[in-house]
Amino acid sequence: MSNLLIPQIAALAANAGFSGPDLATAVAVALAESGGNPQAYNPERAAGAPDGQGSFGLWQIYLHAHPEYAGQNLFDPQTNALAAYAIYAAAGDTFRPWSTFTAGAYLRHLDAVNQALASTDVTATADDSTPPTDWGGPDGGQLLTLVVGGGILFYLISRVLGW
Repeated sequence: MSNLLIPQIAALAANAGFSGPDLATAVAVALAESGGNPQAYNPERAAGAPDGQGSFGLWQIYLHAHPEYAGQNLFDPQTNALAAYAIYAAAGDTFRPWSTFTAGAYLRHLDAVNQALASTDVTATADDSTPPTDWGGPDGGQLLTLVVGGGILFYLISRVLGW
């Protein structure tokens, strides 16, 4: 899978629950963490992480610090976004758990993110107005409506349904 574009990451983040100014920050953090690569992995050897417990995916979910995500496919962009939102919420709606936030590295991406979001309508709603935990698909699941610009809607639907 190639690197995701800002509107694609924004749609994932919005579906996970990020909104308002925090949506732009979440996207900038993902870009700073992974460069938009959903398959990014950092073994975190310098931090002393055991084998296989490094940082995974777009938001580089650090499995050694968040073992509750063991067994989840953190290389799946939406699963990773949901984990990122849960970590953000558990931290008191702050991005402090990400070193790229605390060090300010995300700021290099923030202008580009804000420009992209200003020209793209990115909203996500589930049928019950809560962040979705299941993308649904041919086997059923929660209904999901995305309103995004360009071909991103088709991209996301095709990923969900496996087209």
